[in-house]
Amino acid sequence: MPPRHLPVLDGLRAIAVLLVLWNHVPKAVPGYPEALKVADMLVGPGGFGVELFFVLSGFLITRILIGERERHVPVRWFLARRFLRIFPIYYLLLLVLLPFRPAAEIGWCAAYLYNLKSILWGAGGPLAHTWSLCIEEHFYLLWPLAVAFLPRGCAPRLLVFVVLPAAVGGAWLVCELVDGERALTAVQHGSPFRFLTLGTGSLLAFAEGRLLAAPRRAAALGLGLVAVGVALHPWFLFLGPMLREAPPLVDLRLGPLAWLLQSGSLATGLVLLAVLLGEAWPRNPLAAAPLRAIGRISYALYLYHYPLFHYVLHPAPTAANTAIAVTATFAAATASWYALERPLLRIAARFRGRGAGGPAG
Repeated sequence: MPPRHLPVLDGLRAIAVLLVLWNHVPKAVPGYPEALKVADMLVGPGGFGVELFFVLSGFLITRILIGERERHVPVRWFLARRFLRIFPIYYLLLLVLLPFRPAAEIGWCAAYLYNLKSILWGAGGPLAHTWSLCIEEHFYLLWPLAVAFLPRGCAPRLLVFVVLPAAVGGAWLVCELVDGERALTAVQHGSPFRFLTLGTGSLLAFAEGRLLAAPRRAAALGLGLVAVGVALHPWFLFLGPMLREAPPLVDLRLGPLAWLLQSGSLATGLVLLAVLLGEAWPRNPLAAAPLRAIGRISYALYLYHYPLFHYVLHPAPTAANTAIAVTATFAAATASWYALERPLLRIAARFRGRGAGGPAG
């Protein structure tokens, strides 16, 4: 059987995309609440929303891959479904923007290398947010093949002994060799480093059965990861001590590495707790219908919001055009779901196996 759907994770996906939208609403909008500005500074909602997406993606995709391996479903069927889910509306957006953007910018995005461009030369414009989509696709270039074809048990060991240490060690090396803001951009937008949370989400999928069999121990692990994420927050490591005229608890040069560990721990812990919550209390607030509806269209919301914000809020954001931009984003994502994504998902559903004999349906 395919892995059981967890509605609670749709709700968490909705929270992730709402955090990203919140982050990209300009703070210069007249009447923007000061309390939200402070909250934005403390939470870092855009980066954390993407981090939640990465953990959720690693968990959900890997549990599908594990289930299909056990049912002897060819991995090419997973790749066909993912192609239909991810690429059509992505390349449609690039096609729409082609007359308005430099060909080189469209080319970087089309090749899924915009995160590399942002590290080397900076990023801007309506496609600047696609760096995170590039990182995900880099991870899934090889990961489905590793789960499908490596001997049983090798894929999680590959994560534990290669992918995760390489992410942490590589981020440390960047902090040592690169200065300031460039180091932070490299760690935030560099694929090998952000494989940390895609990898921890994948590890949760491998451990799901054991975690659910020992929910108290799993809850303690989730709460411990959240506690580590809170303890590593920049306020406690850097800002608080500096306001007290004390030295920071960690060398400022290691700030990007501290951010990577902080956000990764917090996001992984929250996803684990959400999975446990969904098992113990299926009708919980995260599984509420409005959140699930937003979670369902979260990919299109993420994809369309930044171009719409870029053009609608130009040349200056106001309360009126901000409301228009947000409304247009939800309208475009909803239309995309019903007109494009849902029909494509029905086609993709044909590539679900019932053993090794052929596609279902």
